[in-house]
Amino acid sequence: MAILNKSSDGIVSVLVAMVRTSVVLGEIPRHKLLGICCPKSLVGESQTFGTNTLNRWQELGLFHVSDDQRVTVVDEFRQELRKSNATAPAIADVARRIILAKSNNKNFWSDTENKAADFTRAAAWMLAQDVYAFAPIAHATVEPLCNAQALSPKVILLQNDTRWPGYKSWATFLGFGRSESGKASGGFVTDPTLAIMNHVKELVPKKGDIAINDFLDGLVQSVPVLDGGEYRREVEGNLKPDKWKSPSPNELSTSLSRALLRLRAIGTIRLDNRSDSDAQVKLIGRDHDVVQSVTHVLRGDAKWTS
Repeated sequence: MAILNKSSDGIVSVLVAMVRTSVVLGEIPRHKLLGICCPKSLVGESQTFGTNTLNRWQELGLFHVSDDQRVTVVDEFRQELRKSNATAPAIADVARRIILAKSNNKNFWSDTENKAADFTRAAAWMLAQDVYAFAPIAHATVEPLCNAQALSPKVILLQNDTRWPGYKSWATFLGFGRSESGKASGGFVTDPTLAIMNHVKELVPKKGDIAINDFLDGLVQSVPVLDGGEYRREVEGNLKPDKWKSPSPNELSTSLSRALLRLRAIGTIRLDNRSDSDAQVKLIGRDHDVVQSVTHVLRGDAKWTS
């Protein structure tokens, strides 16, 4: 079991449709849910994408299917999705939490029975790269770097061209990047801004500030594929040190730096650098230039919804 093989593991659009249908209609017979989200008149008798999506997300813990084959969103998430009217960002927030849960990443290096770890490994690895120098167009540009950096053949970072489209789709939905194939630069741009936005809003106090180290500690507890997070450390510990350069002490990766700088640019946060602070981190941009040094994070001028 994994999530990146779209043909066998399900797809984003079907998941969103199923969650919205379940939220609106409540407990619903399995055949009716499949009929609404994947009608046989459009997809054929097998309803493969719908069946595989439902099965996978039942296994991951989003849906409950009763003995008499009635489907509902599990209680833990039902109220949260109702309050948000099951918008795509709200579903993404729940899905991201489920995918990154420890229970869904136990067999972290398995290439088959790993639940969500195929995505988690890939995301942690992509976020560890220089995002300004690496915006791959296809798996053919990903595979050589994976092979060069992996500490051993057992270290599977982003497996084969079947899973690459799945990674792009889920990473975009979950807020870890975006495809820019229509632009001259092309490629997939790694950018966790959307994945961290709500967590940032929870961490930064309404009045006052939060020290950068406390802010980062809170952030990686919620999104452990970021710098210093549990899954990120696991992946980085399995990369060849002569083929992958870790950030220097007190430097953030280009991926997390990009996200914080974007949140600053849109007014969500302010980033202060105070001379009397013991802790300071550096945000790194293109060509490894230091864009800003930061000791504290504050709310910005943008209107907040939380």
